[in-house]
Formats: sequence, structure tokens, C-alpha cells
Amino acid sequence: MTHQSSAVLRELLAPRSVAVVGASEVPGKVGTGVFRNLLGHGYSGALYAVNSKGGSVGGVRAYRRISEVPPGVELAVLCTPAHTIPGLIDECGAMGIRGVLVITAGFRELGEQGRELEAEVMRAVARYPGMRLLGPNCLGLIHPASRLSASFANGMPKVGSLAFLSQSGALCTALLDWSLREGIGFSHFVSVGNQLDVGFADLLDYLAQDPSTKSAMMYIESISKPHEFLEAAKRFASCKPLIAYKAGRFTQSAHAACSHTGAMAGEDSVYQAALDRCGVHRVMDMASMIQCAELLGQSAEQVRERVAIVTNAGGPGVMAVDSLLELKGTLATLSNTTLEKLESFLPPNWSRGNPVDVIGDADPERFSKAVQIVLDDPAVDTLLAILSPQSMTDPTTTAKEVAAVKTAPGKRLLASWLGGVSMQAGVEVLQLAGIRHFEFPEQAIRAIVDLVKDTARRVELVGEADEYASNGIRATAGGTEFKQSSFDETLAQCSVTTTLPKGSRYTMSEVESKRLLELYGLKVPGVSIARSADEAALVSERIGYPVVMKIYSMDITHKTDVGGVKLGLQTREQVQACYERMLEEVRLHCPSARLDGVTLQPMIDRTDCVELILGIKRDPTFGPVVMVGFGGVAAELFADRVVELLPIGPKRAKSMLKRLKCWPLLDGYRGKPRVAIDEAIKAIELVAILASQCEWIEELDINPLLVGPRGAIALDGRVVVKSPS
Repeated sequence: MTHQSSAVLRELLAPRSVAVVGASEVPGKVGTGVFRNLLGHGYSGALYAVNSKGGSVGGVRAYRRISEVPPGVELAVLCTPAHTIPGLIDECGAMGIRGVLVITAGFRELGEQGRELEAEVMRAVARYPGMRLLGPNCLGLIHPASRLSASFANGMPKVGSLAFLSQSGALCTALLDWSLREGIGFSHFVSVGNQLDVGFADLLDYLAQDPSTKSAMMYIESISKPHEFLEAAKRFASCKPLIAYKAGRFTQSAHAACSHTGAMAGEDSVYQAALDRCGVHRVMDMASMIQCAELLGQSAEQVRERVAIVTNAGGPGVMAVDSLLELKGTLATLSNTTLEKLESFLPPNWSRGNPVDVIGDADPERFSKAVQIVLDDPAVDTLLAILSPQSMTDPTTTAKEVAAVKTAPGKRLLASWLGGVSMQAGVEVLQLAGIRHFEFPEQAIRAIVDLVKDTARRVELVGEADEYASNGIRATAGGTEFKQSSFDETLAQCSVTTTLPKGSRYTMSEVESKRLLELYGLKVPGVSIARSADEAALVSERIGYPVVMKIYSMDITHKTDVGGVKLGLQTREQVQACYERMLEEVRLHCPSARLDGVTLQPMIDRTDCVELILGIKRDPTFGPVVMVGFGGVAAELFADRVVELLPIGPKRAKSMLKRLKCWPLLDGYRGKPRVAIDEAIKAIELVAILASQCEWIEELDINPLLVGPRGAIALDGRVVVKSPS
């Protein structure tokens, strides 16, 4: 981000002077709520009201037009009807105002007319170089350090180091209200609205350089500028924790089921791959989002993994450990010195290990002393103190004693005071002392594990250098060179004779698909077409037994499901009989499908082999993605797959394989020989190159890609193409 861009966004997000256009005292108007917030929270900068009727608003002089406001305004907040916004932007531009926040709704969300109005707004913005616009159709923004609430939300959060960016205004208000109760502080609180101009990428770039922001959270519904978002998110996540909740997890395109890859690499898995690629830690529910916010709101220091638990009740302590181990967290092993110190004052029936059960009759001094000793152990990074309400428990005094515990740099002290009314005063003591409190221990454990994973991801991100330049990937894999050809040239090389109208879709036959794979260096078995039982027998004798027979039809995607695959045919008689039976069975399942005979290919030795599925899908947001998974007829049943964005080099390809649940089968499981991992990696690279060079491929399936000790071979392939418009 250039210095000028950063300066303009500073004027937008943390302005020293604000003019509210549409400021009013009429109840129910947006301008009334916004101006009341700015006045009521004590905004530290210069504040101007603009109302066409003049007079005053909230005791502040109201100017009739923004052009009458004294010069030097950094942010104009526009709260007037949508049709007035383009003209107001011109007035702002003439005044030299570079930051514009449009809270008004009534744009693309209303259909074509609204989209036309948005275009008019952007034409107005373009007339003033350097101007940046946030919104429209948003809740507004809050900058706690300057007491700025240019929004119609209730409340002003504490000053903190956590930034929150959201496409949902309603979520903003809910999270804001929750933060007021919990005492969570923020550096910035921004509702992005329609992202007509300023979007997630701009904000992340700014916040990455903002010294007051140590971490950020996002609520995402969609990403309109994927390349810019990925680059900005990666820059931010390489230096600061970045947490995201992506809504709409189960939305899939209408034609996704036309291939295995389309069905398995749904929209959400692509978003997951994108967020993983740039180091964003994704949470799957609002509870996890809030739990991460609780820890990030306390400190943005790296969360380390070794966890200790001190409790006055054995059950909750064991439950917390169960949760930690289930999430693959690390339970700290206490040193002998720590155990000896605890032994010196704890009752004889204490737990003598982690979790440290100080017994239900523990007074505040015993509880806090145990907390201090355990927290001082060099093997402990994070300590969770769990207190349950028992007849001899003094939760408020215990909280005061725990609040006095000294926490060394790099360590964290968290608390969970279990219960309700009797614990509330103690909870407030903890929160006032800056000790994050969780209603249930499992919430704290989940937040710890989430942020430990985020720390590991960021460390990996910092040390990772892309194998290819960001503007493309190399045109070789494993020593094989590729020359990119045009759409028509490539189809001609694949023996596709059909003339395709512009923008039309075409599903390649198995023969054509395998020819394309072969052009790009993938190993495929020879395949021949037979259109009668006798021809099938002749072809089989030429190939050599045993053979594989498959139905040959452009209308059938999943051949096995309709009886269209037969393995290991050994004789002429078997081939002839199978031909007749196969066509009859397929006709029963697919009476309207066109059947053009069968294909025949040599039976490949499957001893010690693993079936994978490898494919391409063109995602509407992120472009081509590559999917690899456990293959064969059960590919969709087990749904063991990994999706990656381009580019993909050998390291990333190997990482994809190692993330599969079936990786042990590839690596040699229970005495089985290890398959040719390098050949599987090469196949993934080749498919990635195919995806990058052939932009007209909509979907591609290789299922199965048979990988064994001697190599990898694509036994079946299916490609869906779309001719350039």
C-alpha cells in the first residue's frame, strides 16, 4: 500500500474531522442516530452537521450544504436517500474531502436500478483521484481511540488491539453489545457494506501497517476481488493473527454434480483452500469466533500450546483435559520441582499431576498459590483456572487472589468460574483485572487450540516462499515441457471433430479426454472403441487379455453406477457376452442415453495400488482449483479430499497428499510397499499446469488415478470444456 493510499484510509477510518450529511433530530432517521452517537460518545475531532433546512442539530450549527462547511474535513458520512449520493460525492470532491462513508441503503440490493446507481456513484468517485468510499448499505464504523462512532449502532467499546471487519451489520451490533458486557477492546470496528470501493483487501493492507491493530477478525459472506483479497490477507496473516468466519458453507453451484470433482470440490471447500493458502484461521461458528476474540482481545501475543489446569473440582478438570486431547492440544507435563512445591501445602488427596485438583475445600489462598506455582513452571505456557461453586468456596475473594498472580511475559492465565449468580461478582473481578473469563472450560480450550494452530500457520507462512512467480506457474513438471495451444488446436489434437458454438459446453468422450491427459504428460492406458460384440472380441485379442470394458456414451458420467464397467475379462466368449449384457443393463438404467458401443483397454495390475481421484474445477470466484482425494467408486462416500488453488508445485502437491486420510496407504501401511509418491506428485503438477493453460476447461476428472509402487496411471478421464465466447 502506498503512503498516499494509507493516508486516505487513515482519514476514512480514524478521521480528525467529520461532517454528517443528513444529520437530524427526527426520531428514526439514520442521520439522527449517527450524529447522536458522535456527540454522545464524545468524539475527539471536529464535528459538523449538514442538513438542508439549516438551524442546529443537537446544539451544533447545521450547514445547509456540505460546500458551506469549513475546509479540512477528512470524512463525510452520507445518510441521505440513495439518489442524492452521486451529487453529494461531487460536492465532497470539490471540497477536497477524500474519505466518504455511505451508510445509505438502496443500491444493488434492490436490483438493476440500484446497480445503475452504484455505477453512477463510482463514476463520481473516479472524478476525484485519491477519494475512497466505504459502503454503501453499511452500519458504519467505530474508532474507539478517538471516541468516533460514525454508525447507528449502540455503545462504544473499549480501546483495544483487535480489529473487526464484517459484511453483516447485524452481526456487528450483536458482537459490539457482547463486547461491552465482556470488556473486549477494539482498534477498529468496520461494517463494509456493498464494498463498492473500499473492501476487505484495502482494510487488511491498512491494518497490517496500523500499530494499534495487533490482530483482526472478519465475517465474510462473499469475496468480490479474490486476487487482491488473497494477497492482502497473506500479508496481514504473515505478521498478525487473522480469524475469519465464512458464511454460506453449503451453497453449491447448480451443475456441481455433473462430475466427481464438481460434487466433491464444492464452493465451501474452495473458500477453505483460499483461506488456508493465505494463512487465515477459519472458525465454523459464532461461539468459536467469540472465544478467539476473547483471547485476541486480551493480547495478540502468540498463543503457545502447553496447557495446565488448576481446579477445585476433579470432574470439570478431567472434562477440560478430554476436550484438549480430543482437539489434539498439548497437556503440559509438570516438573518434579513444581510437584514438590504443590505437595508441600496441598491436602494428601490432591491429584499429584495435571490437572491439579486442589480439592473442593480450597480457600482463596490455597487456590491462588497453586495457580502461581503451576504458572511459573517452565513447561507451562497457558494456565486455565477452573472454580466450581461449593459450600466452602469464596468465588469473589478467590478471583481477587488469582487476579494478583504474576504472569510472566509469553504466558497466559485464563479462568472459568462455573455457575451463575454466585459467581458473577468474581467474574467481574477477573475481567477488570484483564483475565479472560470463559463460561465453560471447553470454550477456553477450543480458543487456545484454535490460536495455537493459527500461530503455527503464521510461522509456516512467513517461512514459505512460493515455488513459482505470482503471475503464473512454470510450464514444466518433472522435466516435461509444455507448449500452450489454442482451444481449437488442442481439441483438434484430441480428435474432437464437433464444431462448438461460442460459449457452449461440451463433454469430451473418454477417448478424447485421455488424449488430452496424454498431451500433458500423464500416463494413460491405450483405449479402443468397439461398436459390436464381434468387434469387441477382435479388439480384445489385439490388446491382449485380460481387458477392461466400459460403456461408451457422452450422456453417462458415472459408468459404474449403471453397470457400465467390467474388469478382468479373460476370453473372447466373455467379451462378447459382456458386450450384450452391458448394453442391455445400461439401457435399463438410462433409457434416454445415447450408447455408442464400448471402450476396451488392457487390465492394469492393481497389486499394492491405491486409487486416487484427481481433478479440476473452475470456481466462479477463485478460478481453477485442483482437487485430489481417495478415489474409485467410493470417492464421494468417503469424501477424503484436499482442494488447492493454483499455482501448485512439488512441495504443495506433496502437502496435498499428506493431508489426505488415506496418506498412510500411500506411504506404506502395515507392511505394504510404499507407492511411487513422486509420480503422484508429478500427476498433480501436470493437472495444475493443464488447469492454468487451458482456461476453457470447466471440470476434469481422473478417477481412478491408480498409484502403485511402479508409477501412476490415469485409468479413466472425463473433461468438460466451454468454448471461448
